Amino acid sequence: MNTNINQTIKILYQKKWLIFWLTVLGAVLFFDLIVIQPAQYKANFKILVIQKQLAGQDIYSISKSSQYLSQILKEAIYSDSFFDAVIQAPYQIETTDFPITSKQRQKQWKRTVKVKIARDLGIMEIDVFYPDKQKAKQISQAVVNILTKDHRLYHGGGQNVELKLLDYPLVNQKPVMIHIWLGTILGALTGLLIGLLWALKKDKAKEDLPII
Repeated sequence: MNTNINQTIKILYQKKWLIFWLTVLGAVLFFDLIVIQPAQYKANFKILVIQKQLAGQDIYSISKSSQYLSQILKEAIYSDSFFDAVIQAPYQIETTDFPITSKQRQKQWKRTVKVKIARDLGIMEIDVFYPDKQKAKQISQAVVNILTKDHRLYHGGGQNVELKLLDYPLVNQKPVMIHIWLGTILGALTGLLIGLLWALKKDKAKEDLPII
C-alpha cells in the first residue's frame, strides 16, 4: 500500500510542470470566459400557486397538489407556446431579442428564465436575466401576466387553481456577474484535476507498452 502511494507521489512529482501548467491554463480559461460574458440584470418575483380546497380534501393533499401544479407550470414556462405568448404580450419584447434558430432560442430562453420551487409551499420564485435592464423588467412583466391570467392553458385544474403574485418584479440596480475569483479558483481546480489524471494515465500507458 505504502509502495503504491510512494510510486504515485513520485510520478506526480516527475510530472509536476505538466500539472502546474494545466492548472494555470484552467484558471486562465475560466477567467477569460467569465470576463467575456455580458453582464446580466436580474428581475426577481414570487408567485403562489393556490389549489382550492374541495370536499374531503385535507391540507396535505392540497399542499402536494400545489407542488405538482408548480412543477407543471415550471415546465410550461420553458415551452415554445409560452415563449410565443411572451413575444405576443404587449411589453415590447421582440423575436430579435433572442436567437433566430429554434434550438438556440430554447437554450437562450432557459438561460433567461430560471424557476425555483419552494418545497411543499407551492411558491414559484422566478429570476429573469437579460443584458438590458428595461428588457429584463419587460420579460418578467410578460411572464407574470401570462401566469396569472392564462395559467389554465397549461394545467387541468380549471377554476380550482389560482395564481397570486406575492412579490412584484424587482430589477437589480446593478448587473449580476459571476464572481471572478470564485470562477478562477474553480478553473484552477479543474485544470489541476485534469493534470493529475493525465499524468497518471500517461504513466500507466507507458507501463502497458509491450517490451520488444
